[in-house]
Parts: sequence; C-alpha cells; structure tokens
Amino acid sequence: MSCTFCQAQDKKPPNFVILFIDDMGWRDWSGNGSDYIKTPAIDAIAKEGLVFQQGYVNAANCAPSRCAILSGQYPQRNDFYNVFTIHRGIKHVDRLSLKDIQDGQTLRSNKLTFAEALKKQGYTTAMYGKWHVSGKEKVMPDRQGFDEVDEHHAKELRKLFKKTKDPKQVYSYTNQAMAFAEQASKEGKPFLIYLAHHAVHLGYSYTDESYNLFKGKAAGINHDSPKYAAMLHDTDKSIGMFMQKLKDLNIDDNTVVILLSDNGGVPSHCKQPPLRAFKGSYYEGGIRVPFMVRWPNTIKPGKSHTPVMAIDLYPTMLDLAGVEDITSHVGKHTLDGTSIAPLLKGHKIEDRSMFWYFPAYLSGNPRYTGTRTKEYRQQPCSVIRKGDWKLHLFFEEWSLDGGQVKIDTNNSVELYNLKEDIGETNNLAAAKKDVRDALLKELLDWHKTTGAKIPKESNPLREKLKKK
Repeated sequence: MSCTFCQAQDKKPPNFVILFIDDMGWRDWSGNGSDYIKTPAIDAIAKEGLVFQQGYVNAANCAPSRCAILSGQYPQRNDFYNVFTIHRGIKHVDRLSLKDIQDGQTLRSNKLTFAEALKKQGYTTAMYGKWHVSGKEKVMPDRQGFDEVDEHHAKELRKLFKKTKDPKQVYSYTNQAMAFAEQASKEGKPFLIYLAHHAVHLGYSYTDESYNLFKGKAAGINHDSPKYAAMLHDTDKSIGMFMQKLKDLNIDDNTVVILLSDNGGVPSHCKQPPLRAFKGSYYEGGIRVPFMVRWPNTIKPGKSHTPVMAIDLYPTMLDLAGVEDITSHVGKHTLDGTSIAPLLKGHKIEDRSMFWYFPAYLSGNPRYTGTRTKEYRQQPCSVIRKGDWKLHLFFEEWSLDGGQVKIDTNNSVELYNLKEDIGETNNLAAAKKDVRDALLKELLDWHKTTGAKIPKESNPLREKLKKK
C-alpha cells in the first residue's frame, strides 16, 4: 500500500479532525432530508466538502464501530461485535448458542490505532468524548496514541450536566479541542483531533436556548421530537464553534475535517426513508450513515456515490499525511480499509467488495426494528456488498437448516440490488441464483481469510423448552 496523494515537500502535512457523532441517522441533518432539525454547521461542512452518499460504518452499533474506526480493521480482528456481550437476544428463542464464537469486547492493546500511526509521522494527538472500547483489557486512549484525553462514561455525563448545563459535554469537548488546535498551531505541529461525541445518543440532553427553537414546532417529514432536535442543534452549534476557530487560527485550508456517525439512527426519534431498519441492523438503515470530508482548496465540493467505509479513514489519513509506504509504516498491523484519497481529488478507486460480520444477537422493540424477525434488531449474519448487489447470509438457517444444500428453501440468504431497491424489499435470491452463488462464495472465502467463524451449535435452552 503506497501513497497516492502525498503532500509536496515544501508544504506542511494537513491536520486531521474526526467528528464522530453517536447515533446520528442518515437523514438527521437538514442537508439530507430533515425539514425539522436545524444543522447549519454540518450543512456548511457538506456544502464545502465531499459528501459520500453511500458511506458505511463497519458495525451497526457503537462500541464495535468505534473499535473498527480506531484500528482500521474488521470487527473479527478484535472479536468485537456488540455492546456488553454477543448474547443480547431472547434466550429461549435464539437458535444458536454462540459458544463457538469468541466474545472479545475490547480494542486489543497490541493494536496500532490511527493515533499511534500518525504519531510516528510527527503528529500530536488528542481524543475527547466517548472511548467505549476499553473492555476486558481496560485499554485507555492515553496508552493507544493520544497525547491529550478527556473521556467520560454516560453516567458521569448525567452528573456533569446538573453542574454545567453542558449537554453531553459537547461545548467542553469543543473548547478543549480548540485550545489543543491553537497550541499545536503555535508550536508548528500537525495535529489529529478525534472528537468522539456522546451526543446524540439517548437520553436527551440540551440547552434551554436550543429547545426553545423547536418547542411547539409542527412535525417534519422524518422528525418530530423537539428534544432530539435540540440535542443535535447543540452538537451542531459546537461544531460551528470549532470550524470558526480553524479560520481564526488561519489553518482552515490545511485541516481535513471528517464527519460521520457511528451507526444508523434510532427509531424512537427519527425515520430514514427509504432505508430499511435502524441502529443495530445490517440492513442499510443500521450501517449507512452521514459521511463527509472537507478540505478547502484541495477537495472539490460535491457528492460521491462510490461506497466507502469507516475503516478507509485510517489509510486515507496516512496517505494524506505523506506516508509513502503505508504497509511498512504500520508493520504487522493489518489494515482492512482502502485509501480513498483519490476520491477526494476527483479520481476513481478500484472496484472492491465490502463485508460485514455479526455473529451475535441483538433484540429490539418489535414496533420499530424493520427486520425480518421483528423481535430482533439483528440475528447472527454476515453481509457482502459488491457493485449494486448486497447479499445477507443468516447463520441460524445456514448452520441448522441444511446450509448450501438447502439454500433454495431454507431462507438463509437474501439478495438485493441496491440501485433498484435501496430499501431492500425485493429479495432476488431465488431469481438471480448466479449472482447469489458468486457473492456467497466470495463471502465464505473472506470468512476463511479473516478468521470469521460461522456459529454452528444449536441453543440447548431452546431445544430443552421445545421438548416440554
């Protein structure tokens, strides 16, 4: 992997700012379908940057998604798939025991984060907000490449809000980020800021000023919660403060700002038409997110319809920072993403397949899930997207109902053409068997390459209850 977009020798390497928003849905900004929520700062980033209409995260909920972006790796490299545990289904309904799946629940301490990789390139680094990947190994950001850190747990945020009236610390984190950028600029150092907001995750937290903007407002097409709109507006306002600071410091033109969400939206306060399902699901509504990159006078503003993933950001930043041999730079640390630097310059990247892997259970409110089993946000599965085609492989049916031998009847595979059917409503697995079988083979080969195991053991509790 070599540099395709290196800086000229006489030009400083760019600064990087990652604005990682928690639970912000694909439609949750006024530039992409909200006529209710006001997000002028995010809208400005989009207008001045490149918006990826098919931008994906690598897991459908927050902790594994954060692990993936930090490591630049698919979740199975850390055995990190869910929040708390892989067993978040319905114990007497789950068909698989999952005893054959390792439940890692941590960013492994031997992994090289993008912060560590950029430090090797001379960057000073900071992390503010939601870490959420320490897990069993108690891995903390100050030991994973971040020079300055301020991170809190959700319970701490509630206590802090009573004292500071700062919703989820969005203004505190932003003020610290501005001070860090100013100090680094004075010292002439390139910087990385990973601003991983707790907002806009439930529960609601907002200023009275923002709430009053939406109180009594008529419902919009996709939103109707004044509390959620207020929380997102406060988050947006803090982003606007930071963007203005970059201009005041005269470093705006040399700072790459990346904004994305950690997973799809939450159905209690948003809709995401025409995407199917929400946070937690591996239908489009759970993994397609707001995704934009801004670099004034370098990136041509516009929209890209090329699919990209969050794990692409790691090699992309190294590419933009002038690392000529990324593979040598990261050593034994595997990077699963691809540098999208050419896309930022208006060029193309090679066509590729994208993969997701979720050997876990995640139940949900049957009123909202939008999935094929309404009591679950997601059942164990794996997904491949190639071109316009997307295939879902469901492990329960695959392992317990005959696998490939019974593929025509066991409902283990769903196939969709996203160009014609972005809402994933028309399953073409039976009608397009040639496409189905080619994608399935590629997906199963990927499992072998990356060590992604398919769970096979049935759930003994379910079997026991069936016999009664």
